[in-house]
Amino acid sequence: MPALQYGKTMHFAFSLLSAFLICTTVPSAAQTSSTSKPPELRALKDSVGIWDAKIEVWPQGLNAASITFTGVETVSAYGKHWIASDFDSVFSGRTNRIHSIVGYDLDERKLVGKVIDYGPYAARMTGEYDSKSKTVHWTTKVKDPSGKPIVQKTSITQKNANERVLVLSVPKKGTKDFIKFMEIRFTKRK
Repeated sequence: MPALQYGKTMHFAFSLLSAFLICTTVPSAAQTSSTSKPPELRALKDSVGIWDAKIEVWPQGLNAASITFTGVETVSAYGKHWIASDFDSVFSGRTNRIHSIVGYDLDERKLVGKVIDYGPYAARMTGEYDSKSKTVHWTTKVKDPSGKPIVQKTSITQKNANERVLVLSVPKKGTKDFIKFMEIRFTKRK
């Protein structure tokens, strides 16, 4: 597996991390009018709370050593249609803070989100829910620090009411395939 550029890839991963973290068990999209409440809105409220995160990153690929650290995510309701997340972690002495807003877009009839960090570009996401696996699949469009567009894939599986697992995949160099870059295991605080 080819090596990944650590600095740029870590920046992308942290840029996207928060928005992926907050979506848990979201029922499949139903046809809704602009005045009705889709089931995704009710499910997003389950993410409200404080979550402890155990993060594992493979900057040089899955065959190389991983890096582990921890973080904390605080998720709050933001009106009736959105949730806001702040994800804080410390890696190599550097504090990382990522903010996101996620909700269900009544016009697009899908989950949408925007993520910001200390970089100059915001990440934009769209998500679909797989009810059989209780997994949200996100596609994220982001730019690297030089402005080059990148697409990332993230899956978040709800294990139970207090546990979820996020897997972030990045483009494999020279192909259209994606490779696992990061896994986060979340535990909800009581």
